Amino acid sequence: MGLIKMNITMKFKNIFLTVTALSLMLSACGEKIDPSEIDSTTRISLSKDIPVFTADGKTESGEDSYRAIVTIVQGDKTNGISWDYSVEDPKKCAEVNVTDVTEEFKGTFEGDSRTVTEKGLEVKVKSNPEYKRTFTLTVKASDGTERSYEFIQKGEKADAEVSTNTKDVEFFADGGDQVIEYTTNMGDAYSFSVDYSGESKDWLTCEASEAGSVKLTASKWTDHVNVRKAVLHITVGSAETSLASVDVPVTQLAADIYYFMYGASASGLAIDKALQMTKESEGVYSVKAYFMNAAAGGNTVMFNQDSRVLSYPCYALAKDGSVATIESASSALPEGPEIDVDGLRSLTVNFNEKTWAWDRITTHNCMPDSEVSKYKTKAFIARDGSMKVWMVENMRWNGGDIKPKLGSPMIPAATGVGAKGTGGYAAAAFPSSWDDSKLNMAYECTEIGGQLEGSDEYGRIYAFSEIVTGIPTNGIGFARKEVVPQGWTQGCQITDAVGDTYTIEYINNTVATTFSGDNATDEQTYPTLKMQIQGICPYGWHISNASDWLDIAYAASKASAGHSYSIDEDRVNYKQFTTVAGKGTATSDSPRGIGNLGAWIKNNKWWTGTVSDGADDFGFEYYPLGWRYMTQGYQCYGVRAQVWVPLFFNDKALYRINVLLTNDKATYAEMTNIDNGQAIMPFRCVKNYKK
Repeated sequence: MGLIKMNITMKFKNIFLTVTALSLMLSACGEKIDPSEIDSTTRISLSKDIPVFTADGKTESGEDSYRAIVTIVQGDKTNGISWDYSVEDPKKCAEVNVTDVTEEFKGTFEGDSRTVTEKGLEVKVKSNPEYKRTFTLTVKASDGTERSYEFIQKGEKADAEVSTNTKDVEFFADGGDQVIEYTTNMGDAYSFSVDYSGESKDWLTCEASEAGSVKLTASKWTDHVNVRKAVLHITVGSAETSLASVDVPVTQLAADIYYFMYGASASGLAIDKALQMTKESEGVYSVKAYFMNAAAGGNTVMFNQDSRVLSYPCYALAKDGSVATIESASSALPEGPEIDVDGLRSLTVNFNEKTWAWDRITTHNCMPDSEVSKYKTKAFIARDGSMKVWMVENMRWNGGDIKPKLGSPMIPAATGVGAKGTGGYAAAAFPSSWDDSKLNMAYECTEIGGQLEGSDEYGRIYAFSEIVTGIPTNGIGFARKEVVPQGWTQGCQITDAVGDTYTIEYINNTVATTFSGDNATDEQTYPTLKMQIQGICPYGWHISNASDWLDIAYAASKASAGHSYSIDEDRVNYKQFTTVAGKGTATSDSPRGIGNLGAWIKNNKWWTGTVSDGADDFGFEYYPLGWRYMTQGYQCYGVRAQVWVPLFFNDKALYRINVLLTNDKATYAEMTNIDNGQAIMPFRCVKNYKK
């Protein structure tokens, strides 16, 4: 079930005190907490967010100092051990003292408002007539646990800044010049340097061609196999003022023939953004890309040799499997390839024989095209005005003839919540496979020889590893906090279903400052909110991501005008969606989650209680399938709903959309974390889109 803390929300913005390490699971109201759920890790927190100090020594909110309560939590004990602090302050600008701090807070229950006085810290800083400076405050518990906080103070003088629109530079083997423009506020206080990778050095020269630009010159490269790489550093300012730098990766290609792919059906790429193909053998090149039906028809896929600048002859894919040579601008283009489903493909082109072939890049054991027509779909408006097509049913795909199966049927008789679920393993006694002798068949479905009668009429439930890798486990988790599959941990690069590359990152929604409240900013800061992971969805579809779910909230907000349980569009943002502190209410301004979204994604056919009078027409049809927690068993069938979101909290936890639907006093929906391996849940698919 995972450890959930009850937070007391302060009157000050973004302030909280952790008062206990035990509370009710968001998805299981009223059950007793399994002792194995208790996390005894020591956690250190300050009751207020770290402010930025201004040059006059005050905080940006105008306070003379920063005062915050220090809280040390160990399991279910709060402030049971002592603590101390230290300061790393090179500029000697800070004064830190232990003091009693009094703060007002509002509890989770109506009327629970009072003040508390606890031991804390006060931080004061001197005025700063110079440039920005920083210092670090470290709080250390008596058991050795430490947590450091960085403080920033602005100065009266502007800090050094430098930026460039040039993300990277590529030279052909012949070498040549390229000019990189940059902007800075430090005038002529600049310098250039280059770091080289590999054995080849000093093949680049830098020259300031004019104010705000540098001419980069590459010498000729004669190696027919290896590229060479370097990084250009543009540094402005000085140690006496302040320093800033920007790095530009530089690559020089090997001395060989190169082909570049572009076109309306090749991810819609213009020639200056053309993809470089990989040489497989003499005259044979390959590329992996998203191929799509062109809006204007023709399905053009083009190739240019040795340049991202249009030149002739160039080449184009033809529908009959040949490669046409385009001799001049007046030459007619052939009819391009037929594309049955837009999607990621591996294309191989033989320029010797003028032929081509491609294969789909898809997930092992994904749902075949033939199954798609069996699912009801509907288009909903997105925040950018486009239409996103959803399967308005949970996935039922079991992998076909494979054994074990993908996922598990749900148990209709398992209507209990939490500890009243059907079955449940001790945290230390999870099975190691779908046919492990440790399996208790009283807890398992008949599909693997168990005693529980299951149904997948309204969808199956899956382990997260199954839905992203296609490797079946029959919906069984193998550890209370199971590490996510290999290749999906933080720092790993993945290419999604539309050919976009992402670096997996961990996003902690429990930190108040993680999301800004501005969706565009948050999606730029955390790109994985938008990644389209095919998983076991059919080719051309992907597991509904965080951005998709936020768009459903937006669509519901637009539809809610004039209906019961209206949704406030201004609260449709990642910050509010992931707010899981406070008490949810049956109002649009619910402190927790997006208020009233739950009332719109249900319908009157399957739900009772808080359903909007516009929900049936909205047509999202979120069935209360329930789920399985390995330590509690199957539960909440016909009662509640939550689904997977391919977004990572850490290496052992993912995100889910959680909706409390049986409580007439709550209509919100929230996006929060859940332990991998513990949770076995359904999910939905969305048709791919390329933007």
